[in-house]
Amino acid sequence: MKCTAAVLCLLTSLLAGTAPAQQQLPEGPGQSTMKRICSPCHSAENVIGRGKTREEWGETVGNMVERGARGTDEEFYEIVDYLVKYFPKSAASNKVYVNRAGPKELERELQLTTNEAEAVVRYRGQHGDFKTFDDLKKVPGLDAPKLETKKERLAFS
Repeated sequence: MKCTAAVLCLLTSLLAGTAPAQQQLPEGPGQSTMKRICSPCHSAENVIGRGKTREEWGETVGNMVERGARGTDEEFYEIVDYLVKYFPKSAASNKVYVNRAGPKELERELQLTTNEAEAVVRYRGQHGDFKTFDDLKKVPGLDAPKLETKKERLAFS
């Protein structure tokens, strides 16, 4: 597997936005490899707070490889092992960070229509971050009752 920084930038952007800027990656096997290969494009907050299965992390890293990330097969396997150990899929990792999510993530994670997801992002851009679910309900064209069933997955930090 050969990778470029662009691939690892994508990895981080896919995992974006769940922790304060000064968060640190947990110590453990694979941390230094991940920092060395991924940090030129990505910060720790791009993976902290996200969780995926081994298959999902492997697919994410594989996508980075396809986009040109540079490293050896062993290094990428080490990164996947690290991500699986320290960022496993769990209920907490299923949070959707409404103030950071792009339209595609909102569509996929909350089963919004393309128009609804774009309306959320547009409204956020015009009015600032959402602080509560009630703020989110103000988005024109958003089916708030449908979203109410997913309320526990929403995060506004």
